[in-house]
Amino acid sequence: MKRRVRAQSGQALVEFLVATMLATSVLLMAVVMLGKFNDIRNRTLMGSRYAAWERTVWIDGAANDSTTRDWYARFGSDALQVQKSDQQIQSELLSRVVAGKNLSQPSMWKDASGAALLDDARDVVVSTGQSDLSSSLDAYTSNGFGSMPTAVGGAPFAATLDLPSRTLQSASLRIATGMHSDALRRLWKGFDGFAVDDTNALLTNTWSPEGASRAQALFAQAVPAANAPLIAPSLYQPLRVYAPEIDTLEFGRIRADVVPADRLSR
Repeated sequence: MKRRVRAQSGQALVEFLVATMLATSVLLMAVVMLGKFNDIRNRTLMGSRYAAWERTVWIDGAANDSTTRDWYARFGSDALQVQKSDQQIQSELLSRVVAGKNLSQPSMWKDASGAALLDDARDVVVSTGQSDLSSSLDAYTSNGFGSMPTAVGGAPFAATLDLPSRTLQSASLRIATGMHSDALRRLWKGFDGFAVDDTNALLTNTWSPEGASRAQALFAQAVPAANAPLIAPSLYQPLRVYAPEIDTLEFGRIRADVVPADRLSR
């Protein structure tokens, strides 16, 4: 009788250990996969930031945005030549964010059988766009923020600072992995893939166009004296007797800062 009790207790202990090992193995595999999925999530976040940042520098040539393009045509036409499509950004993401040093998938992006979790580049989808700012800000920059009477009479000069209002650049990135992983299907019944979506938005400061001449044309809109005489010359020219340098006055002067040559040589 005692032998039977001992045999049954020993068998129960073995069964318990076997069941515990199986459960622990499944749990450990799940923890490992969660770590892999977390790495995919982190790279998706970095990728969306990268795509949004690229769009602040490179114009989407396929986008049909007359407001922004008209602004660049007047004050920054060189930027129209700097274009990059969403497909090009997607290719850069694959090589810079997703791929490793050998232009292959990260070592973590593999299932328990060693198969790649990302088996098709088309599972990495990038879409970018731009949005308007508030209507009040758009009206403030385009409709003028003040007027100044001129010396020649007529309608006052309306000062404007025509800043581009569509400067909210956004990028969405979706990375779908494990779509055809048999190992993950055996681990989790009904598993059909793991996808991470993230959207990043940047408010860009694109008020400064390229080149001194275009910058001068932009800011001249906000300087009434650069466009129309505000003081009749007959009012200040008689003061030449007391202040000969009055002839050197330049009302509404807009010039770029110039660093003296002696400072550049140091």
